[in-house]
Amino acid sequence: MTTRNRGAALRGATLFVLLITASGLQAQDSFMVMSVKGKVESSKGNSGKWKKVNVGQILGAKDVVKTSFASYAKLMMNQQRLVSIDENTAKPLSEFVAENSGKSQSATGKILQYATQQMERAKKSRTQSVFGAVRGQYDVFSAVFPKYQVMTTHPAFEWVDTDTSKQYEFMLLDSDFNMLDRVQTPHCSFTYDSLRNKIENGRTYHWRVTRGVDGLESDVQTFQVLAKDTVENVQWELENLDHELSTMNADEVTKHLIRAIYFEKRSLFADAFREYKATIALAPDVSEYQDLMDNLLMNLRLYNEKEYLLRK
Repeated sequence: MTTRNRGAALRGATLFVLLITASGLQAQDSFMVMSVKGKVESSKGNSGKWKKVNVGQILGAKDVVKTSFASYAKLMMNQQRLVSIDENTAKPLSEFVAENSGKSQSATGKILQYATQQMERAKKSRTQSVFGAVRGQYDVFSAVFPKYQVMTTHPAFEWVDTDTSKQYEFMLLDSDFNMLDRVQTPHCSFTYDSLRNKIENGRTYHWRVTRGVDGLESDVQTFQVLAKDTVENVQWELENLDHELSTMNADEVTKHLIRAIYFEKRSLFADAFREYKATIALAPDVSEYQDLMDNLLMNLRLYNEKEYLLRK
């Protein structure tokens, strides 16, 4: 075989492999279960063997999903779009593939892709030890939110305390640890109007609290207020996200879940915590949502405070 023929054969073989790979990728349509209500089952084609569908489960285009009375399922197709299966329906997932043919990825697509990664990571970490995230102390007294990044110039400051103390001293410091304000309060959270003129967009601050009963100091937390143009961009993205989720007929559980994952991706962890908390309140028995919350709190080094944070 000549060099030219050899090159042509190699190019032909390479093209064949690429075509096979591409067709294989197209055939591997996936559907991640985002939320379910009531009795929802799936079957491989027309096998007639029905199994319970769980949040976080990955289904394929050859699967059929069946819902009973007052039941539904919300699935994420190919990490791009949300699809719904209403009550009293047996739906081959291949129909969604045909319906979606030729449609471009929505603006929500990147968030949904990140949602897939987070849910898969949550499942993997369920069996891992959380020892490193737990400080092992019985007396929990910790400053919690805000930390890292916030959008507002008057955030709600929160801390947890297992003691019955009713008196705390709050201290706000600038980026160079200069004192900006010192406030006495009987509560474990507050937002004071007096701080509005002292916290500005685009700046970094530190804060801590001292417990009056014994003078014990909490850890120091640091947060940065996003610049005004960044805040405006986040608000615009949230409006579009909410609009698209409504267009996709997302239920309230899925809306809170996706917003939580969006905030976490943006490092707006206090907002993410509140959205995960709302998700869990609506679906307390779904372990996958608990796993996502656990991952967030472990990354924030607040796993030890989970019980007290969820009480509020």
